[in-house]
Amino acid sequence: TDSRASDEYNIRLSNNRAKAVTEYLGAKGINSDRIRLEWFGESQLVNDCGNGKPCSEDSHQLNRRSELVLEAFPDPTKSYDIPQELKDMDFCQPEDLFEKIQEEIAEIPTIYFDFDKSMLRSVSKQELEQVGAMLRRLPNLMLYIEGHTDQRGSDEYNQKLSERRADVVREYLINRGIEENRLEYQWFGETRPIHDCNTVTCTPAMHQLNRRTELRVGKSSFGYTGRQKKVDTM
Repeated sequence: TDSRASDEYNIRLSNNRAKAVTEYLGAKGINSDRIRLEWFGESQLVNDCGNGKPCSEDSHQLNRRSELVLEAFPDPTKSYDIPQELKDMDFCQPEDLFEKIQEEIAEIPTIYFDFDKSMLRSVSKQELEQVGAMLRRLPNLMLYIEGHTDQRGSDEYNQKLSERRADVVREYLINRGIEENRLEYQWFGETRPIHDCNTVTCTPAMHQLNRRTELRVGKSSFGYTGRQKKVDTM
């Protein structure tokens, strides 16, 4: 929960929120014995909006949440059938397994920006909270962050704007406890558009798809150190 109201009330409220998710999944055919509930009240805020501190409603919203974590083989007393396509995987390396099935279990978001802006939207902060939770659970995964702009403005200006858009995502995740050396960020200015608006007349929606920071995950290599990279577009 957020920090408003008493600790006792918020414990009950967080329990009710966890139960609501379970009931919804049950209505979709997911057995309750496949779900383990935990509830924390206001004890695990994602920001510094503690008791009595003035915060925006958007900031409080980030704390009102139920986090869902997928676990493979959670019961050590039970035998599990391994899907044929995963039989050669090393299950002591969960990051390898994640890379194999990530399209099925998680969609890494693309973060979109307003025109000429590098500030995160409220919905983007919610999406990055999910990314942060995933990275905390899988500590050997790297996140690769790529900043882009639409094609309006000069090349030089857009290079700097795309850098700010990549950096704001990186800084947000660092502030959520993700180690800096697990975040590699690059910026491309206007050189990699989804829609080439220099050759076609673009709608506002097409420009919007170009104003983005793309995220992807991969396993860290031994000896890797996090770095930033400026991409030469000459």
